[in-house]
Formats: sequence, C-alpha cells, structure tokens
Amino acid sequence: MWVLAGIGAVLAGLFLMLRELLPAFEAGRSGVIRSKGAAATRIDRVAEPERFEAMRRSRFRAARFGIGLAAAGMLWTILQIVGIALNQAG
Repeated sequence: MWVLAGIGAVLAGLFLMLRELLPAFEAGRSGVIRSKGAAATRIDRVAEPERFEAMRRSRFRAARFGIGLAAAGMLWTILQIVGIALNQAG
C-alpha cells in the first residue's frame, strides 16, 4: 500500500519538474521565454538578455522541488520494496 504513495510522489515530482524544465529548454532553443501568470509577456533574448537569463534561471530553480520530490519518492519506493522482500524472506 505504501509503495503506491512512493510511486505517486515520483509521478508528482516528474510532473512538477517537467512543468518548469520544458519551457526553459524551449526558451533556450527558440530564444523567447514567456513569463508566468495571467498576463504572460514574451521576453526575447536579443531585446532583453539579462531579463531572459534571469527568467531561465528562475525556471531551473523552480524545478528543484520537483526533482527533490521525485528523488524522495524513488527512495521511499525502493525502501518499501526492500522492506517487503525482507519481511517475506524471513
């Protein structure tokens, strides 16, 4: 039962991580990034290079929570599987 909680944490972490990383990678390729929020503005690399890099860095920083959640979920799942195996062995 608790294994499913770990799997859910991994999936949630992957979702949160990719939600931030995919736009950051796309911005690196295209040279345009959109700000978050209801009135999203386009920030062009050529027109505003400092603001563009700051937005990309903030996207990468925001992805750290998802990476940590996925790693914690992976660790939790592995420990639960090892615990089940040890319980069954003896």
